[in-house]
Amino acid sequence: MLKKLFILPVLLIVVSWGAIPACADEILEAMTEAIEAYKEKEYGEAAESLDYAKQLIQQLRSENIMKFLPEPLPGWESKTAKTQSMGMMGGMSGVEKKYSKPGTGNQGRKNITINIMADSPMMQGMMAMFNPAYAGAQGGKLQKIKRNKAMVKYDPDSRRGEANVMVDKSYIVSIKGNSIDKEDLMNYAEAIDYKGLKDL
Repeated sequence: MLKKLFILPVLLIVVSWGAIPACADEILEAMTEAIEAYKEKEYGEAAESLDYAKQLIQQLRSENIMKFLPEPLPGWESKTAKTQSMGMMGGMSGVEKKYSKPGTGNQGRKNITINIMADSPMMQGMMAMFNPAYAGAQGGKLQKIKRNKAMVKYDPDSRRGEANVMVDKSYIVSIKGNSIDKEDLMNYAEAIDYKGLKDL
């Protein structure tokens, strides 16, 4: 019974995310090791194996989220996206991708970074930014981006800006840029596959 309680939820997660067999095998192996250690009353080892399995699941989740990051817009280039499985932050999974474009005239190179965060224990607290009072105090304003609530702020003098988008109360998408026009910020905010994230 104990084995079923541990293994079944992991199987459901792995299947629903379309995990490759090798990854699934590694997760199940770690779970099995945890069960065996528990039966032998090696509780420290059991906890360590469970933690490792959790890290693998977070990594798998981040890799699935990654496909919803946009490709570089025309004239832009991007670096390889990175996963961010942060166990020290309560198990938050996430991805990050950087984009850049040569500036024109005496303008510096444009830079934009997109982060998608999921499973954050801080999600409830971060939702505070999506109210008019907080947004106004931060120099931003609330608006909808593809039917999702967002807080957007942009400083034309420094040419810096950011947009934070709440997706289905499960993800925070953050788009930040410097040496950019507001149009650049909004174009990347609009390029993200929010519907795909909701359906994940």
